[in-house]
Amino acid sequence: MNYQELEIKILKINKEEMIKKLEKIGAKFIESRVQKIYTYDCYDPILMYRLALEDYKITGLRNSLKKLINVISYVKPVFTDEDKNFFRSHFHGLLIDEYIEKNINNIDLNKLEDEKVLEKIKDTKNRFFKWLRLRQDGDKVELTLKYIYNTAAEYEIDQVKEVEIVTDDFETANKLIEEMGYHKRKLVEKKRTTYTYKGMLVEIDEWPLLEPYIEIEGTNVSDIYQLAEDLGYSKEQTKVMNTEDVYLEKGIDLTDYEVMTFDKQELA
Repeated sequence: MNYQELEIKILKINKEEMIKKLEKIGAKFIESRVQKIYTYDCYDPILMYRLALEDYKITGLRNSLKKLINVISYVKPVFTDEDKNFFRSHFHGLLIDEYIEKNINNIDLNKLEDEKVLEKIKDTKNRFFKWLRLRQDGDKVELTLKYIYNTAAEYEIDQVKEVEIVTDDFETANKLIEEMGYHKRKLVEKKRTTYTYKGMLVEIDEWPLLEPYIEIEGTNVSDIYQLAEDLGYSKEQTKVMNTEDVYLEKGIDLTDYEVMTFDKQELA
């Protein structure tokens, strides 16, 4: 299932008081449960680019060049004007993906392996974030590809994208993902209490070493911020951020941990 995630967070809440506010406005309680989550690093753009190039040099197949185009399609939205000007100068007026497509039967590898080209592709990693999340939520198991195109530390509500599928076996899905070559970054747990209100989800999340916070998720930005206001919070008091950023605000770098559960916090 493809959809655009519209979600905000309200940090450092009092759980009991928030539940009273939700009940007062008529929100419907759904369930409380503990979730187990694996996250995985996706291949970074320059590695994907180099692998596709090597594959082409070995096989000579056009399909390998099409893999290159796929790599570029992921990171093209974060090309700067300077990047685009360089590519047009280097590739005879074309952007890199356009050059590959136009010359797919007679490609000049020297142009694709130019050090400045590689440098431009490598630099996109600082502006393109992509990761996999495998989550066991009661009997439901979800695999989600999440990605953000942004140059700023704080991004907007509509800049987080995701692709999601549902599977039925957490550990088998984990084994398949690892066999595909993705590196498991960490195992984390959280407690989640879910309410619904006017078609929106309100989740009270509790993570190890963090104060509880809520997430409001829906399909309409105005409705989301209106619900936050109904709960007593202005737009300026809300956040659009991922959980790693929440930990960083508390001085904890979640990337330093291989395990972050309620019973154990283990450094990588």
